[in-house]
Amino acid sequence: ALQSQARKSTVPVTVRGDGIGRYAREAEAAVYFSCLEALQNVAKYASATEVTVSLADGDGTLRFDVTDDGVGFDTTASAYGTGLQGIADRLAALDGSIEVRSTIGAGTTVEGTIPVRLPQPN
Repeated sequence: ALQSQARKSTVPVTVRGDGIGRYAREAEAAVYFSCLEALQNVAKYASATEVTVSLADGDGTLRFDVTDDGVGFDTTASAYGTGLQGIADRLAALDGSIEVRSTIGAGTTVEGTIPVRLPQPN
């Protein structure tokens, strides 16, 4: 589903998630919609030329990173806007968390994690 949305982005997106299994619907939905929100933020604010969405699992954690090469921003000078706050709320509802790292002139990474049970068979 992320691949399909990535193809519609105004900024070129690479999705990496080899070996990721299936998880409970609520975990998959939280990651999916969080990644979509992060991609929308890139399109609106980042002036990026490329974005990478990476999915990984291990040690009972499902993780995503959305990394762009855009203008970045000072994370200490601004609170979460509605998009980032929505991601934070969505992940917190599943005992997850968000971390935003950004450097002015060098892009932004939005990382989310959710504790999960082992992947379910396909």
